[in-house]
Amino acid sequence: MSERDEILARVRSGARRRAGHPGPHRPPPLAGGWSALAASLAHAGGEAHGPYPSHALGPALIELVRSRAAGGRSVAEPSAAELAGRGPWEIAPPDAVGHAFADVAVAIARGRAAAADCGAVALLERDVPQRALPFLCQRLVLLIDVADVHADLHAAWAALPVAAWSGHHVTWISGPSKTADIEQTLVYGAHGPLSLDLVGVAI
Repeated sequence: MSERDEILARVRSGARRRAGHPGPHRPPPLAGGWSALAASLAHAGGEAHGPYPSHALGPALIELVRSRAAGGRSVAEPSAAELAGRGPWEIAPPDAVGHAFADVAVAIARGRAAAADCGAVALLERDVPQRALPFLCQRLVLLIDVADVHADLHAAWAALPVAAWSGHHVTWISGPSKTADIEQTLVYGAHGPLSLDLVGVAI
């Protein structure tokens, strides 16, 4: 027996009790719902609007986009445009290259799940085939069905449709782009959108 083994044996023999592993940690129940999501998103620098009934989404979104775009170009992913209807935005063409969105003032996309504990929204490839659009735009507007808001990230992950895993990517976004790496000064829009607006709709 080595000196190390002798030391460990003495430590084990001096132990007063032996306890089994307590098992996996069970997180405390978290508040869910739209209000909790809006509060978490506000902490991350974003802003929540609504929720609106489906028939009122179009007018509310038009007003929001016009205020954010300030006369600039607005582009909506097809699934978002299908949900919102016609408005002052163009539909993202399926064959566009990423650089085609470098001048976009406002991008509109649809999320498929949201986590109230951290304000994160999941974007699937089927809803955001132009994956460069949410990052090259100046301001990002996301649409989410209030039925797809879950208490925490674990529940939101589990609620994603099976088709999500056959796509190229699942992107979680929480708030606008921000960094405080330089001189501990918080800067928005360093690597992506300057702002994030989340619009809830009751479908």
